[in-house]
Order: sequence, then C-alpha cells, then structure tokens
Amino acid sequence: MNWIIQLVVITPVTWILYRQRKDKISALRGAEIALSKSTADLQFLRSQINPHFLFNVLNTIYAMALVDGSKRTANAIQMLGDMMRFMLDDNHLDFIPLSNEVSYLQNYLALQKLRIQDSDEIDISEKIVVNNCSYEIIPMLLIPFVENAFKHGIDINQRSWISIVLTCDHKGIWFNVRNSLHQTDLNDPESRHSGIGLQNVRERLALFYKGRHHLNCETTEKELLLI
Repeated sequence: MNWIIQLVVITPVTWILYRQRKDKISALRGAEIALSKSTADLQFLRSQINPHFLFNVLNTIYAMALVDGSKRTANAIQMLGDMMRFMLDDNHLDFIPLSNEVSYLQNYLALQKLRIQDSDEIDISEKIVVNNCSYEIIPMLLIPFVENAFKHGIDINQRSWISIVLTCDHKGIWFNVRNSLHQTDLNDPESRHSGIGLQNVRERLALFYKGRHHLNCETTEKELLLI
C-alpha cells in the first residue's frame, strides 16, 4: 500500500515541484543574462560616445591652432578640460542633473563658436531656459544632436545656420535642433569618420525611456529638424 501511495501520489507531486523549481531557475537565469546584456550594451555605448566627442573637440582645437595658435586656443583647452571633467565625474552615472548636461552643452557650443566667430555667413542661435528644472537625465543625451548639426549644417563657404531650443516644465523636457544642410567637405577630418552619436541616442532612449519619449527627425532639401 505504501508503495502504491508513493507511486500514485508522492512521485507526481515531487515531479511537479521539481519542474516548477527548474522553471523558476531558468527564468532567473534568463533575467540575469538579459541584465548582463543590457549592462554590456550600455557600457559599449558609453565607450563609443566618449572617443567620438573627444575627436570632434580635438579637431576644433587643431583648426583654431592653425589660425592663430594663441588666446583662442588657450580658451578652447580650458573648455576641453571642463568637458573632460564632466566625462570623468558624471558620464559613469546612470542619471545626472539636467544642469550638468546643460553646462557640458554650453561648453561645446562656446568651443564651436570660437572656431567660426570670424564668419559672417554663419548664424548660431540658442535658447536654453532650464533655471527651474530639477530633472535628472542620462549623461550626454543632448550633445549628439548639436554635434550632428555642426557636422552637417555648417559650411564656412556658404550661408549656414543652427537653431537650438531647450526648455522644460512639469510635463517634461523639450529639445529642438534645426540646421541648414550642406554636402560634407571631403577635406574635413570628420568626414572620414561615420557618425555614431544619433544611433547611440536611439538605443539609450530605448534602454532608459521606453514608452516615455518621442524622437522626431525630419529632413528637407535644405533643412534637418530633430526634436
């Protein structure tokens, strides 16, 4: 009788418990793999971003050094130092104050304006109003849009313009970048490097803001709009 009870009752129950435990272990393992992959993907994205922007800034300083090699270059080096400090202090964090990101963005804009300030054919307008914002965002989320605008929207031999608007309220953050469009100068060192910034932004938005963001890119014959 005991043997029959074990065969009919205990064995099936034991098998069910074993399968449930095995399924839970498999689910936990899958979650662990997914988390590991997300972490690896994020670290890879960050490792792409830093060298990308560093090359852009160094190219700008190099161009200025060829022109005058003195005061403007010194100012640019100071700005580069501030940007590198941001990379060391903030870029390893998942989220940072929006004000920190804005400071980095303004340093980048100032650096680019140093390079093109002698041109009457280039118009750079910016409206950044974030004084009352306490949001935190993932680091280096905004700069790829501006970097892309300078890469494709500025030609020192043609009429060029960039418009940047950054505002925020209790509903969220709005970032609007518009720029003129020109063919890439093959003599520009940056033209030999494919852009990775915007693709990284898409992937990082999907990781951190899935279902909570909107990215709109529109291109006309003479204009690129990124919102």
